Amino acid sequence: MPAVTLVRFMLPLVAGIACAWWIDRSTAARGLLPPGFAGASLSAVYRRVAAMALLGLVLFVGVFAAIGQIGLPSAMDQIDFERLSPLRLFQMHAILVAMLAAWLVLGYWRCGHDAGTVVLSQLGLRTRNSQTLPAEVGLGLGAGVVLWAGVLAVVLLTALVVGAAGGFENLPNEAPKMVLWMGGLPVVVRLMVSLSAGVVEEIFFRGFLMPRVGFGLSNVLFVLGHMSYEQPFMLLGVALLSIAFSMLTLWRGNIWPAIAAHFLFDAIQLLLIVPAAAGAAS
Repeated sequence: MPAVTLVRFMLPLVAGIACAWWIDRSTAARGLLPPGFAGASLSAVYRRVAAMALLGLVLFVGVFAAIGQIGLPSAMDQIDFERLSPLRLFQMHAILVAMLAAWLVLGYWRCGHDAGTVVLSQLGLRTRNSQTLPAEVGLGLGAGVVLWAGVLAVVLLTALVVGAAGGFENLPNEAPKMVLWMGGLPVVVRLMVSLSAGVVEEIFFRGFLMPRVGFGLSNVLFVLGHMSYEQPFMLLGVALLSIAFSMLTLWRGNIWPAIAAHFLFDAIQLLLIVPAAAGAAS
């Protein structure tokens, strides 16, 4: 393996493992360490190390690996979209779900905790006594409409300012090929992708990570996890949305509004905006 290729592989891997170690330290410092990880017994050590390793690998694959591709030709150009299965869109989400399930099992299995209570409390899904699930979801859907309009306006304004300063010919003039391909999928698949993104990504980044590592790092990791878009203005939109979803979660004390807002934003993009853009381009 060439030295440059090895470095491009090893740096994201080391970053993923180091970040997982930091998350473990931060979890312990915030008093959120699961009982299965506490103590100095061999069982506790094995559980904790296994959970940390799993999290590190997931962060490597889903967050830091894209950093190692910076400066290389776009990976999108190597994909045969005509043969690409829509199931690939759910691959990373399935990995995140499997990691979270393993982390909860390692941390709470045979520790005298009710499984339902653990899942709701540890992943930000528990509502307050004065809250109802329909009301939280409805609030999130309303926030999603406002966020969609606001983020779109900010991104377009930023593009205009950058174009006026540096020349409009230097601005990206087409959406990523992956996004355009997604816009041509059946409506049911696009809805499922939007729902999967809203549920799984919010559970992982807002429900799981944010209480353990804080507002700032969880949002940075969310943006890094979307670097495959390969366009700075789309990443700006992702960053703005991530901050908004995090603030919504802090305000309500649960992630249901963020799930609903995330789903609605993605659904509007995939059902309306992307197909319209693809049609205009063709």
